[in-house]
Amino acid sequence: MKLINVGLTWKTAPLQVLEQAALSPQELSQILVHVKGTDNQSVVLSTCNRTEIYTLAHSAKHAQGFVEGLFVEGLVDRLGKNSVINSRYLSTMEHSEAMQHLLRVVCGLDSFMLGETEILGQVRNAYSMASQAGVVGGTLGHIFHQALRVGKRAQTETAISKNPLSVSAACVELARRAVGNLQQKTVLVIGLGTAGKLATQALRTHGAKDLWFTNRTYERAVQEAADWGGTSIPFDQLESTLAHADVVVSTTGSPNYVLTKTALQKIMAGRSGKPLFIADIALPRDVDPDANSIPGITICDMRDLQAISEENRSKRQLEAVKVEAIIEAEIKQFLEWWDSRRAIPTINSLRQRAEVIRQVALSKTLKSLPNLPLEDQKHIEMLTKSLVNKLLHAPITYIRDHNTEGDLRIIEQFFKLDQKEDSA
Repeated sequence: MKLINVGLTWKTAPLQVLEQAALSPQELSQILVHVKGTDNQSVVLSTCNRTEIYTLAHSAKHAQGFVEGLFVEGLVDRLGKNSVINSRYLSTMEHSEAMQHLLRVVCGLDSFMLGETEILGQVRNAYSMASQAGVVGGTLGHIFHQALRVGKRAQTETAISKNPLSVSAACVELARRAVGNLQQKTVLVIGLGTAGKLATQALRTHGAKDLWFTNRTYERAVQEAADWGGTSIPFDQLESTLAHADVVVSTTGSPNYVLTKTALQKIMAGRSGKPLFIADIALPRDVDPDANSIPGITICDMRDLQAISEENRSKRQLEAVKVEAIIEAEIKQFLEWWDSRRAIPTINSLRQRAEVIRQVALSKTLKSLPNLPLEDQKHIEMLTKSLVNKLLHAPITYIRDHNTEGDLRIIEQFFKLDQKEDSA
């Protein structure tokens, strides 16, 4: 068995494919139910940057077939996702390369915004959901525990995440460059999940004062307005509110467009030529991209953040080198641990054989001493256990350090582990 990663990321697939592959929590739950039925240990990670599966398989070809069947032939249709998700966008990584990729992901090195911190929580949540669904444990569980620990190390031992630039913050910076001083602008935030909250924080940092908030759950908009001194807007008043906004940041998890081209044409007709800047950082996208053709509207999405992403990446490159060094050391530990697993069956067999020999010898001895007090019998049993443990210590240490298939075969033949001990 090997660790295999199969998926698509912002590096391998265009935005329209990423948004088709993005999984809501409900869809992810359905995926995990399906995975459980296949008897595959797997963790499914779906964020704005990626949708990928980490699994254990005998080969990359076997794993890719499983994942393609899961996404393309199976749940794509069940979840109503477009068939554009297909194998040409999938990348496959095997074992040490897959582990390196996972560690780079959890440390923020593989994110669109280098060093962003949200990914650590997203990986933790993906592992938690897989664990609750009963599709991860044992070997894969150990791997993810190591990955989460390494992600924490990167944040505490380097400055890779110091003053991180999130996608939300980057979109606000793009808005500032497009419209100028945000202090004089009315800004509407649509959707108040993690991305919306980060956007609000960035807006305040850039001096935005007139903040409006709307959300399908109105109570969340009320709370956000109270926290930031803004104005809450009922979601059903979204279109009328847009007649007065200068900047919109949209971050909902809606599977359909929140703002259609038709709705935006109607809104712009009533704005008397007043321009509107919309930052759409939702995945799937909240705003119909065709609305960009409407005069007076500027819509930016994840693709438009590339320049800011590169600026952020250049500033953090030195810290990224430090994180890569941590990852390199951790991969060495991973491979040593993985190799040591080959020795476990041989070690268990050796211990079982020694225990059979001990039990046979102890039984014969106690039968020859029928009047031996119970307390003395216990002392003899403790003595035999201690002797066996001491005698096995050196061989087991050797087995752990010399665990090639050839070494293990010699050890099995030397101790006759393929033979049964006579229990007579």
